[in-house]
Amino acid sequence: MIRQYILQIHNRFDFQKVYFFYKDEHPEKVRSKVMIIPLLRLTISSVLLVYASACDIATREVSDWVWLFGIPVCVLLDGVDLYLVRVDPLSFIVSLGASFLLGYLLCSLGFYGGADGRALVLMAVAMPSYPSTNLLITKVLPLPIFFIFFSSTIFSIIYPLKVFTLNMIDRLRGKRLLNGIEENNPLKRLVLYVTARRVTFETLKEGLKYFPAETVILEEGEARRTPIYFLHAEANIDELVEQLEEHRELFDDGVLASPTTPMIVFQTVGFLFVNLILYWPF
Repeated sequence: MIRQYILQIHNRFDFQKVYFFYKDEHPEKVRSKVMIIPLLRLTISSVLLVYASACDIATREVSDWVWLFGIPVCVLLDGVDLYLVRVDPLSFIVSLGASFLLGYLLCSLGFYGGADGRALVLMAVAMPSYPSTNLLITKVLPLPIFFIFFSSTIFSIIYPLKVFTLNMIDRLRGKRLLNGIEENNPLKRLVLYVTARRVTFETLKEGLKYFPAETVILEEGEARRTPIYFLHAEANIDELVEQLEEHRELFDDGVLASPTTPMIVFQTVGFLFVNLILYWPF
């Protein structure tokens, strides 16, 4: 039954439901008026997400005011929209619940940081249901938040492909990414080739463009370089760099580091992409 309700959400802008509000006006004018609220909601959320992405790139921090302002405003506009258009509120409830669960799961697993999880909630309340559309994807992914998450994930895959290409170019030039690191497992080597670059230690320290992709462990009193295959989104980067600096002599030929692009950037791109598909031209 829930699935049947969700699959009907794409009729959100069925103007027969609101004709009595504007019965004396031209249908195109009615359409424009009904679209004001969702477009206002999407505009506010898009501006906030772009701002949050810029902050995360520059400082790796996003102020809480972005979410404390954006989420309540979108919820308020959702309430107005539900009242005027008389949409089944189940779409809003399920979308909000799905974003909370998805965000919590990904944060717990270390794939998302706190800002990424909050961004999911903002996107869910900004677009709780589909406008009227015949796109097949809306039948496969019955809520916009799933479409946004899917699009964000696809865009995020592009970045590892770029890293892999650069590493292959370096290899053709005679530069070895894993020089000084013992790793014979082909799959693990591939993971490093799509997630890490070899940079100077100074480059790793000077900014937020790279995170450490290796650490140093002591075995029988001897320091050994060990790759980091997965770095938790909330890991203490300064502490990892300080640990590496204690063994600075091991990194004369460079250190493995992961180029960093915050996940919220891909979320924002996915959100804007979905908006473009669904609402242009509206």
